[in-house]
Amino acid sequence: MHIKQAFELADVEVARSIARAHPFATIVTADLRATHMPCLVDEDATALAILGHVARPDPVSEALAGPLLVIFQGPHGYVSASWYEDDTIPTWNHVTLHLRGTPELFDDPMPVLERTVDHFEAAVEQPWSLRRMGDSAREMADQVVAFRLRAESWHAEAKLSQDKPDGERARVISGLEAPGPYRNPPLAGLMRRVAGGRGGASDG
Repeated sequence: MHIKQAFELADVEVARSIARAHPFATIVTADLRATHMPCLVDEDATALAILGHVARPDPVSEALAGPLLVIFQGPHGYVSASWYEDDTIPTWNHVTLHLRGTPELFDDPMPVLERTVDHFEAAVEQPWSLRRMGDSAREMADQVVAFRLRAESWHAEAKLSQDKPDGERARVISGLEAPGPYRNPPLAGLMRRVAGGRGGASDG
């Protein structure tokens, strides 16, 4: 992935924050099979690493012994050229994280499944637990392949009009906040926070 210097994110904590905020990842294998699954940041790892799982019937599960590309996509949206004061071309603003590596497969996927469910259920008023399923949980876990991917390389980018003058960025934000087909308050809000130095590129 080519990254313009103005958009590059080199801080591993920022990379982690993107994955935390936007956990529904695209998993791509070396033979170009792809699937979409929630992945968690491995908070116990010192370097950038994620935990994930794939259902055994999914063709991607057959290729998990080889290298993977895992993509986390944050806020994104179209930027109309009509929003600029000076004549220019349209573009697409976005926040993206790419991880590459060969996953470590777990003999027992249950801990990853429980950790995943507990993570997302923590936001619910009365959290549901996989443990409530009893023996059925074990049967379900046997139909899943779980993995840890320690990033051998990663690239993060926040393309949020940082290369534009303040006035042009303000016009883009106004365009994203205005009613219309390209209204995008999450992206506009992120642009405001980044421009004001009040938040990371993961916000959305």
